[in-house]
Amino acid sequence: MKRIFVWIMILFSFALFAQTKVLKDNNQKEQKEEEIQRVNVPEEKPEKPVQPIKIEKKVIGNTNQLQNNNPSSNVQQINSKKIKKPSNVSKLYANDKKQTIQRIPQTDSNKTLIKYKKHHHKPYVTVNYTQNVHYHNPINYFYHIPPNFIYRGIWIRYYFVHDDGFFFYDGYPYFVYHNYLHRYSIFDPGFYDLVDSETDEIYATFYGKSSKQSYDRAAAVRDLLNNEEGYYRYFCAERFEYDPDYNYGWSVEDQSDWYWE
Repeated sequence: MKRIFVWIMILFSFALFAQTKVLKDNNQKEQKEEEIQRVNVPEEKPEKPVQPIKIEKKVIGNTNQLQNNNPSSNVQQINSKKIKKPSNVSKLYANDKKQTIQRIPQTDSNKTLIKYKKHHHKPYVTVNYTQNVHYHNPINYFYHIPPNFIYRGIWIRYYFVHDDGFFFYDGYPYFVYHNYLHRYSIFDPGFYDLVDSETDEIYATFYGKSSKQSYDRAAAVRDLLNNEEGYYRYFCAERFEYDPDYNYGWSVEDQSDWYWE
């Protein structure tokens, strides 16, 4: 019995040794296979962050001058021919001679010429006044303009010595620029021409919901053009409308420097 037991123990030991060796060999085989796979499989490179596309913006002129005022949608370009007569006039005074107008020289107290300074129109946004006078039709305002302030019989050029900027005068809001008054009401209608003073041709006409909005649009483009030219070449002005049925107290025939014909 003892011999049988001994032989059983020996056989059990051999079986256990053989099983352990097989497991060890299998583990080593699996480790080798994993190492081979690591060598054959390329390493994954981290993805590069996506770079934003840079878009070059082309800016024409000074964008600060055109904030909230897009000239392409608000400006109506007109024919470059000179205007020879205002509206609502059939019989006009003709002058065959070359017409001229006396311009006020741009000089200071020392009689030296004033150099042009670049200007950027800034709309006046504070409403701290009460408008007592209203012109629901621009022609009602034109009734009170003296003939010497109607440039060429076409544009209102009301000369008024005052600092540039908003000016509330005689119950009505105005904007003064280069010693000229411009109607600047948020209630009353009105449109402005941008005029070339060298040729007396209209560069563009600006319309808005009010005379203030129209002037702000015209002044922004005026300053842009004058800054490029380097002098006061372009000006903003309302176009005079003549009423033949109204008694102005002056005669058209007496205005020899007007373009009327």
